[in-house]
Amino acid sequence: MPHTDVPGPRSDEPQLKERIRIAARRLGFELCGFARAAVAPHAEFMRQWVADGNAAEMSYLQRGLARRLDPRRVMPAARSVITVGYRYHPPPLPPIEWQRELRGRIAAYALGTDYHLIVAEKLRTLAVQIGALRPAALLRPYVDTGPTVDREWAALGGAGWFGKNTNILHTGAGSYFFLGELLTDLALEPDPPMADHCGTCTRCLDLCPTAALKPGYVLDARLCISYLTIEYRGAIPVGLRSKMGNWIFGCDICQEVCPWNDKLVRGHGAPDAAALLPYLPDLARLGEAQFRNRFRRGAIRRAKREGFVRNVMVALGNTQNPAAVGVLAEALLDDPSALVRAHAAWALGAIGSTRARRALEAARRREADAAARAEIHAALDGSGP
Repeated sequence: MPHTDVPGPRSDEPQLKERIRIAARRLGFELCGFARAAVAPHAEFMRQWVADGNAAEMSYLQRGLARRLDPRRVMPAARSVITVGYRYHPPPLPPIEWQRELRGRIAAYALGTDYHLIVAEKLRTLAVQIGALRPAALLRPYVDTGPTVDREWAALGGAGWFGKNTNILHTGAGSYFFLGELLTDLALEPDPPMADHCGTCTRCLDLCPTAALKPGYVLDARLCISYLTIEYRGAIPVGLRSKMGNWIFGCDICQEVCPWNDKLVRGHGAPDAAALLPYLPDLARLGEAQFRNRFRRGAIRRAKREGFVRNVMVALGNTQNPAAVGVLAEALLDDPSALVRAHAAWALGAIGSTRARRALEAARRREADAAARAEIHAALDGSGP
């Protein structure tokens, strides 16, 4: 990738922007927008959002906020931000009764290879191709993990608008796409922002099971199923567990109920039960090595084995199915993670059968971890679920 400490030539040529769009489309980036590198327009909103605690335990957002809000703090020579959007296609849900069949649920974006790997490679290729057009240009790619605010530059560059579900929405692509950015010292004419097309619709706010979405484009990560199942490392708050349904990695509800996504899901592909709704007992029995091997190139590895199996325990409890007691009892007695055992205890209490109580009684006599033991006691006295 071209990179030099000497700023390259600037260009406002419309032809260059069009050539960049063409190169981006050939790489699979259906969306491509251009914004001026400056302080983010919603900087104060984001500072207040973090100050209000909405970032939960994602402390890195607070530490790196100033850099995220101004790309010139990351790359002093930056003049423009090129945003690209890479579509993914969620298949329709198969007709499965997840409670009866003990099926979990994976967010559609996490199917297959981790998108960071795919988009990053394509973005690096785009940078090389732009560098061939302007050999002295500085180009620095980011895909989600860098100190940039993806949605800010996407909206500012006309690649979509801020939806009430806090995703970027596009009239043709809905919200089912990944974002990436190229910071560059090329002075490219900004694209006009896209108008807001949410109107009076509030489906995403009304149907979020944990009420994580608030009026005013606010997402409270402390209540968000996606945050809880991916980023959060501790014990899931008891009051939220039954609201999580069978989600074990991520959550698509606020996207699935969005009218702009409706035709995209219904019109694409065939149901994939094994990927979208995996069998929970198999996942509950994954050891550390098995987990790493199964998800070695997938986004699910981000949750780590302990967090992922913790989520599986909650989903098994939410099935309310006595058929789940066997695998939950195994986890309660034998899982090496006290966090997993604690959630297995809660799940057994949620099912509440005689067999489940016997498993809890057996575990109470041998559990050494205080938090797991407290969950066992709560499950036995009925205060857990």
